[in-house]
Amino acid sequence: MPRLQWTRATRATVLALVGALSLTACSDDDDNTPDSGVKVDAGTNTDAGTNTDAGSDAGSVDTGIPWDGGSAGTFSCEGKAQAMLNFAPGQEEALQDQVNTMAECTTINLAAGTYTFDNAITIRQNGITLVGAGKGTKGEGTGGASSTVLVFTNAAANSNGLDVVGNLFTVSDLAVWNAKKDAIRVESSIDVVMRRVRTEWAEADKESNGKYGLYPVKSKYVLIDECEAYNAADAGIYVGQTEYAVVRNSVAKQNVAGIEIENTKYAYVLGNTAQDNTTGLVVFDLPGNPIMGTDIRVKNNTITGNNRHNFASVAASSSTVSQVPAGTGTFMLASRRVELTGNTWGNNNTVDVAVLSGLTIEDDVALWAAGGFNFASSDVYIHGNTFQGGSGDNVDNGNLSPQLRPLGAALAALYTYGETQGAKGVEHLVWDGVDPYGHARTELNPINICFADNTLPSGTVNAIADLDLVAAGAAAATGNFAGGWALTRHYPASKAEFNCSGFSPALTIGDFIKP
Repeated sequence: MPRLQWTRATRATVLALVGALSLTACSDDDDNTPDSGVKVDAGTNTDAGTNTDAGSDAGSVDTGIPWDGGSAGTFSCEGKAQAMLNFAPGQEEALQDQVNTMAECTTINLAAGTYTFDNAITIRQNGITLVGAGKGTKGEGTGGASSTVLVFTNAAANSNGLDVVGNLFTVSDLAVWNAKKDAIRVESSIDVVMRRVRTEWAEADKESNGKYGLYPVKSKYVLIDECEAYNAADAGIYVGQTEYAVVRNSVAKQNVAGIEIENTKYAYVLGNTAQDNTTGLVVFDLPGNPIMGTDIRVKNNTITGNNRHNFASVAASSSTVSQVPAGTGTFMLASRRVELTGNTWGNNNTVDVAVLSGLTIEDDVALWAAGGFNFASSDVYIHGNTFQGGSGDNVDNGNLSPQLRPLGAALAALYTYGETQGAKGVEHLVWDGVDPYGHARTELNPINICFADNTLPSGTVNAIADLDLVAAGAAAATGNFAGGWALTRHYPASKAEFNCSGFSPALTIGDFIKP
């Protein structure tokens, strides 16, 4: 993903906000002790080496979508010749040779143990199934009696672990360890299943780790089920530029972004655990991509204790998530028709949920043309969730950097001043207040963000914030910081304009079924 820059005016505003309060900005280089999830749910251990089982963390849930366990019918092996190839540790060279020439509808069985590769396993065929003996446990970099681990520690630079283009592809019951780039990359494919797979890098918080664990992109009908992803320098579990995807029963920990849904239509994110990442679960569109993301359901996920230091690369080619402040539970950017229900947020130091306009990060409207000018966020329905508390009290873990993470610095500056006016930390839901369609400020919720029937901590006064970032920032940039804060708005959960009933037509299971 291309790295996006805030506009010059926005960056100047942030610098003014921080300077006005004389806040001390600590660079990433100054922070040698990353927060590795000190604030997490009681009873949940996220220390390295813990045996983290996807089923026990997330529970077993089913979407009820007919195609989410197999083929949607685009390509079928029914009635075709089918082959089976069996390999054991020590036969890596033979395996590499076979995948280059194998016929369609081939199943590759990998016996338990450790396989060491010096390059990617490249698959360019339809109907391929790759199955091991088990994904093993967190921290296990060698295969055991009941696990298959593919090791890429000494592989060629910038190579993936599994690199796949092919319809009707399934990978299951194995782990990919220390891939140089993406652990499992599947591109331009239809009917993709990743089940009981673990992707991991040996060391936490390393910018040089591969960017993505599970990475289906430009694909259709994708299922990620009972998987685990650890220590990715961008996203542990990613779905991008894709139509119809299910991510369920999976665990993402110690990544920059735990689960990322980007420029995707019809994604169902269900029953997952995202903890101890920089940001837990994100939904956004970026400019320049041909798919306008829409119709996303985020249900029954646990998104808590995401306070890990942001270790993403800040190089020019890096991703948007390098700019996300630590302690962000969920953010939605340039997103529409997103339903979030049955989820649990808590102990996210910066904010539980944020809704942002794409113009906040890229104000050149022409750059959004490829996706149908998809810069606006709208129709976000947050209902029936649990907010445990302990969030919004230490923005970016105090490691403020206006140059690297301007939004976090701006938020910290605003609320540092706000606390002198009685504010009690960042609210559970923050909207940047950017309305690209120019409605009057007297219309309090023009983009239809609904926050209803959620369970909040006892004593909660305000649950929703409208930052009016453009106007508040402009005031602060002139030194009128009090005036900037006065332009922000803070509402209880009962505020009528936000206590609404979603969008129309509502999402149903039928929206996620192959047309």
